[in-house]
Amino acid sequence: MIIKFILKCIALPLLLPIVLIQWIGIFLNSISSVIFGILSGICSLTAIASLAFGLSTGGEVIRMLIVAFVVFIIPHIGNWIIERIVMFRCLLGDFIRS
Repeated sequence: MIIKFILKCIALPLLLPIVLIQWIGIFLNSISSVIFGILSGICSLTAIASLAFGLSTGGEVIRMLIVAFVVFIIPHIGNWIIERIVMFRCLLGDFIRS
């Protein structure tokens, strides 16, 4: 019981930085998802338009679409990381409250 109380006292100061990291991550991920969404849309539309007008071959279009997909998926990876931070914060909060 005493060891659990000591662990709770050690875990309590960790909660504030984790909450701040979560908030900053959510803010940055929101901004980056808008910017990267627009960027990937422009890149994919450019690839499709260049194929339609015959300015590039199929291989170049596939490479541009892959780049657009990678740019589009970056905020989703950030969202996955933020979800893990939130899960850790919830586990830490439950441990402190128990």
